[in-house]
Amino acid sequence: MENQKKCSAKKHADVNAISYCVECNIYMCNKCRNYHYEMHENHHSYNLEKNIQEIFTGLCKEEKHKIELEFFCKTHSKLCCAACISKIKEKGYGQHADCNVCLIEEIKDEKKNKLNENIKKLEEISNKIENSINNLKQIFQKINEDKEKLKLDISKIFTKIRNTLNEREDELLLEIDNKYNNLFFTEKLINQSNKLPSEIKMSLEKGRKINGNWNDGNKLNKKIQDCLDIENNINNIHEINQKIEKCNSTSIKTKIIPENENELNEFLKTIKIFGKIIFEIPESLKFKFKNGENYSVSNNGLIATKTGGGDDWNCTIIGDKEIPKNKVSKWRIRINNFKIRFNTWNILIGIGPDNPNNKRDFYKECLSFICGNSMLSIKSSSQSNYNKNEKLKKGDIIEVIVDRKAGSLSFSINDSNYGIAYSQVPKDDILYPIVMIYDQNQIVELLQSI
Repeated sequence: MENQKKCSAKKHADVNAISYCVECNIYMCNKCRNYHYEMHENHHSYNLEKNIQEIFTGLCKEEKHKIELEFFCKTHSKLCCAACISKIKEKGYGQHADCNVCLIEEIKDEKKNKLNENIKKLEEISNKIENSINNLKQIFQKINEDKEKLKLDISKIFTKIRNTLNEREDELLLEIDNKYNNLFFTEKLINQSNKLPSEIKMSLEKGRKINGNWNDGNKLNKKIQDCLDIENNINNIHEINQKIEKCNSTSIKTKIIPENENELNEFLKTIKIFGKIIFEIPESLKFKFKNGENYSVSNNGLIATKTGGGDDWNCTIIGDKEIPKNKVSKWRIRINNFKIRFNTWNILIGIGPDNPNNKRDFYKECLSFICGNSMLSIKSSSQSNYNKNEKLKKGDIIEVIVDRKAGSLSFSINDSNYGIAYSQVPKDDILYPIVMIYDQNQIVELLQSI
């Protein structure tokens, strides 16, 4: 170990230290440490497995400060010393001179209450985390099995056409790995999750020990620093646990086409562009059209046709599921026919609240992309970035991309992305995919994308 410290006892001055006591500011060999624990069981000591610079000594670590940490910066949630809050900003002084600073005694009760809350949170997490980890491991094993089976199926097909498809096969195998890594998770999450129980246990033990000795008069700043460490630990645990919960709820099937020998033989004619991986989205995760007024729904909720109300904005088609919060969602609308008329807005595509009564001016409540047979434009918000003069035609596909975490909405037309149309999408409102149709007998089809 670099900069190996020696025991502070004169009799053991040549013996390597293995522990450091914060209160006594001494390094201890194994013999001294055991004796010290018997005499001072409430002192805070550290094993010297990590760099001594990482050990909390109660003194400021800023260069040339080395003063007792007696203040707390509320602005940065950080302990600091008198030099840190001084108005002299030369030589590294005054980093927190303009911050909201108080004495550590003033936040004693606040941090104690927060510690009690965190102890309860850690106890709750401890009760749940074991089952979550076991479920995660089972899902990880099943995902790997599915992935390996899919890769094996691809290899079997490619043995028949190896001379022509070697390069294409490599591309598809790489695509599978990329898809699985993007859609699911990697072994790194397993490794992180395995550490959670011990981290929780250590935080619980530390929190209980601090809580039991809160008023013993020893090193209040050390206790507060430990409280801050516990708070940071809980944030890290929550972040990993959210990833685990996301993985536990993921269920996407995959397959490769073609599926039988006849299709394969037929497909050999177009061997140079052969190969496609399909990730099937379960029915429970797909957007579909709700039943409503002035239109009919077919093809299991994926095709909608305006059947009533004449030519007017009186037909609002709503998706049957709320757009998930704090994630990116995508879907595609294919225009299956256009009524040919000059400069008429035919279809509105975007997101909005539920509208069971098909209000005529409902588009004003939506963030949407209005498209016609002669022009493209955004009509419903001052946030619009679009002002295009391009023609749309039967068969064109408009993709909607909603990033609820970033609060953005964008569109693409036939895979050509037009950038962000709205940058202030409500992150917490209940929103649905929506389509409004102007012309009678207009048909739109809902396509899925991942």
